[in-house]
Amino acid sequence: MANPNRTDYEGPELSGPGILWINSKITDPATLPVDKFTRWYEDVHIPDIIAARPGGIVASWRYRCTDAGRAAPFLAVYKCPDMGFIQSTEFKSIPMTHPTLPGNGPIHRYADFDARFYKHVETWSSPDATDGRTATLISEAIEPATNLSADAFNAWFRTEHIKEVATRPGWRRTSRFELVFKKENKDDPDSAATITPYYLAMHEFASTEVVPASGIVGRFPAQLTTASTAVLDGARRVDVAAFSILRGFGDVGARWVDTDEKRV
Repeated sequence: MANPNRTDYEGPELSGPGILWINSKITDPATLPVDKFTRWYEDVHIPDIIAARPGGIVASWRYRCTDAGRAAPFLAVYKCPDMGFIQSTEFKSIPMTHPTLPGNGPIHRYADFDARFYKHVETWSSPDATDGRTATLISEAIEPATNLSADAFNAWFRTEHIKEVATRPGWRRTSRFELVFKKENKDDPDSAATITPYYLAMHEFASTEVVPASGIVGRFPAQLTTASTAVLDGARRVDVAAFSILRGFGDVGARWVDTDEKRV
């Protein structure tokens, strides 16, 4: 996206499906209140992304965190059938300025975006799952302990963690992703030093029953097995939060990824 102060992906050629996971917060609410931020995001920015190239980004969904205390309460998730799109000129040229923004922007003067690009790994679903989004999303991002191998982490998730998640009321689907790239802010010397979780799981639930009344999700699920407790307590970073859906754009009836889905 067009901002000279933000890094672009410059690695090997990408392919295959994935998502863009964008967690944001308003940093200058006096100048850019929530309603104006929402207007820019929903009426300008997301349509610009979907229109940038046919088939590049085919759908997007916006969420708000159930935890009122989360620093970055807004989440946008984009369906990207081919991750090579993020290397394209069309993607890098998406404008971050617009007359709806104070002083025409750019938006980064008034808001921060944790923008991560994740490739798809695998998906499990319930027999009751349907395409499209559910009422509740649990986003679970994990950077494991340095001494826990990828094979060991994947084995834990596939044999232990997915089973404890799938027993929660209203579970419909869990999709796993691995980090390809995170946009960094060149003006923030601490940006690159922040630990960005490599693994992301998106747990979808048909009801709000899995979310505490406080809206705060610490570990998920709350009652973990001994093995899961060891993995999560030993992790370098765990970021788990519940989000309620606000609005969809584009092919709103789609899944995150068009793929064969496993049963637990």
